[in-house]
Amino acid sequence: MKGIESVRGYQEEIIEAIPSTIIVVNRSLEVLYANRNYYAKSVAKRERDVLGERLSRVIPPMLIEKTRIDDKIREVFLTGTPFDGDQLRYPGGMFYFYKIYPLKEGEEGISKVVIFMENITELTRLEEELRDSYVKLENAYAELKENDEMKSEFISTASHELRTPLTVINSYIEMFEEGMLGELGEIQREKIQIIRSQIEHMIRLVEDMLDTSRLESRKLKIHKSPIKVDEIARKALDELSRLAGLKEQAVSLTVAGNLLEIDGDGRRIKQVFNNLLTNAIKYTPNKGKIGVIIRDEPGQVRVSIVDNGIGIAKKDQSRIFQKFFTGSGSSLTRESGRMGLGLAIAKGIVEAHEGRIWVESEIGNGSTFIFTLPKI
Repeated sequence: MKGIESVRGYQEEIIEAIPSTIIVVNRSLEVLYANRNYYAKSVAKRERDVLGERLSRVIPPMLIEKTRIDDKIREVFLTGTPFDGDQLRYPGGMFYFYKIYPLKEGEEGISKVVIFMENITELTRLEEELRDSYVKLENAYAELKENDEMKSEFISTASHELRTPLTVINSYIEMFEEGMLGELGEIQREKIQIIRSQIEHMIRLVEDMLDTSRLESRKLKIHKSPIKVDEIARKALDELSRLAGLKEQAVSLTVAGNLLEIDGDGRRIKQVFNNLLTNAIKYTPNKGKIGVIIRDEPGQVRVSIVDNGIGIAKKDQSRIFQKFFTGSGSSLTRESGRMGLGLAIAKGIVEAHEGRIWVESEIGNGSTFIFTLPKI
């Protein structure tokens, strides 16, 4: 109370300093008071032209009729309940937000109400601009989504169309190799091997595109059963040992802790190992080192694939798992020959198992790809 008493003498100055427009009217809707801010906004009006006049002298009759502010004032007099607010638009594009509060005087009831008006023209303009921007953004997003769906549909259709002729070609190559179509000479056998290698490469590309399409449409099927992650890692290393051997790379497997079986899709987890190890082999120099470390942790199995290869720039690490991503400077995906889908597929498979995958790397200091699989 002392605080209120100390400022009571400054009431008029305080009210006049308020930047909002303040108008007080009686039950007859006659203006009893209008603050300095009102006159500042209504340059042509003076106090003697306003006080004692009807509200229509302060607010244009057209606006009163449109907003029914007079009825709202009478409702506040009748019920004693404040009116929480509405928007008032002046000619010329000016917007105001107003509220109406009852003023009680002892036990005599409500004899006056106060109207607070705030200029929200700029705020309304910004709101409209924001709304327009949102609509444009929404339309752009819908267009991008449609284009992305068309692209995904094209990839899926093209992949399926390519699969059949590749399967037929591959079967004829097998027939040639087995001598079913006549004996092959040394040069012919050598050329057939080159053809087989290229066909297998094309089949892998088609499978990558199909897996990408399945991931995007959430149709990638995960068939879980009890698996041992270390056994899957050994099989993947065995299959890729020849590729690593061509570059005289040292590949090792370390298992830390007592690994138990977890529920997972063995074929898909092996695909993750293949994709990550293939990348490590390709981007690690001759006679480099690649290590697979598998750790048993509370609630999960953690797999790290460590190499001392070329490394990945910090700015690329958050994007490296995006499909078709090419690294800064040179095209990693073109060098790998896998269209940049391998890491995106690995991420999709790990996340389909409710795990996580990420990379830690520095340019020139190698990379560590890490993924986790829950034990649940």
